[in-house]
Amino acid sequence: MTMIPIPLRAAQRYADELVALLRPYCHRVEVAGSIRRGKPEVKDIELVCEPIARATAHDLWGNPVSDHIELYGFLEAQRRVGVLEPRLDRNGRPAIGERYQRLVYRGVALDLFICRPPAQFGLLYVIRTGPGEFSHRLVTQRRFGGLLPDGWHVRDGALHDADGNVIETPDEGDVFRVLGLGWIPPHERV
Repeated sequence: MTMIPIPLRAAQRYADELVALLRPYCHRVEVAGSIRRGKPEVKDIELVCEPIARATAHDLWGNPVSDHIELYGFLEAQRRVGVLEPRLDRNGRPAIGERYQRLVYRGVALDLFICRPPAQFGLLYVIRTGPGEFSHRLVTQRRFGGLLPDGWHVRDGALHDADGNVIETPDEGDVFRVLGLGWIPPHERV
């Protein structure tokens, strides 16, 4: 399915509808991508969300060992009734996973990025806001022309230091701070 770009205003309206639909199932849900960067025409809607997880089982000490995420059931129900449709890749395969879902909403491509531990919302939000060149530099070490300190890396949606420790980046500003960068507004990221 080829998606035709739509005007920013229409894309923002659709994104706002989706945020309202997802909000009851998420701690946070934000619009990213070209909509956030204010591009005049948009090819897809990109959302980053952190679902609410409810503990369903506990170990002997009372620590949660499994959880239930209502967002997945909600998304499945929306696919069943046709509000959302799977968007197939060029080989005819869907992507309906726990961390990423490739969908269609009102005829517009939707990429839903689901922040699950160890992923950090702030890092995913910066990466998915883009554009691609900026995101690539963000996850590349400085010795290779990127913005990451040497020895650091990104894995499973989280920033790791040279010792492999996850660096907490719950908010977008935390990413810029830990990398020693000043704030760069989304529309100025290149």
